[in-house]
Amino acid sequence: MQNPTPQQLMQQFAQKVSRTRAYSYTWEFQERDEKTGKLGDKQIYKLEFLQPHYRKMTIIQRDLFSNGAVLIYNPDVEKKVHARKGLIRRVYEPDDPEIKRFFETDLGHILKDLQRLFRRAKADPVKRAKQGQREVFTLSFAPQTDPVDRVNFTIDARDLMPWRIEYADSKGTRSLRVFTEYGFPNLKPDDFKF
Repeated sequence: MQNPTPQQLMQQFAQKVSRTRAYSYTWEFQERDEKTGKLGDKQIYKLEFLQPHYRKMTIIQRDLFSNGAVLIYNPDVEKKVHARKGLIRRVYEPDDPEIKRFFETDLGHILKDLQRLFRRAKADPVKRAKQGQREVFTLSFAPQTDPVDRVNFTIDARDLMPWRIEYADSKGTRSLRVFTEYGFPNLKPDDFKF
């Protein structure tokens, strides 16, 4: 089987995003610490989404105060983000900088960001490889006008879900996102009540 072109792979991913109604995954995230120049501690989140706008995030590993916290957004009930950890409850406005990343984790946001960076980028041919039991495609490209110099986007060849996204600049890796434990549960709006 022939590998897709970079444009075909991005188009296939866009079609997957538009067709996927409900999904969940675990997202491992690391960001460069500007003081040390190295990737910071790994943060791990469990995320659930139901199109068009329901979202839930459970913080598995970030810091002692946040671990175990659950954030829910259900604008049918209230256009605010509700967070809880045990007996502690808090409500955030959607534009609160403290929860900005909460709205950057769904497939739609990831697709838009990759499309923005891919526009007029110089792309390498798509590579096919094995990662454990999975067969993946990796697309590497260099955005033209962005602080990000290089993006390595790895996607599952069978179900077209993202597997790993690495953003790099002249100093090395800026951030790394690894997606694991995919599921396509039968979610309903009632699953996003707070």
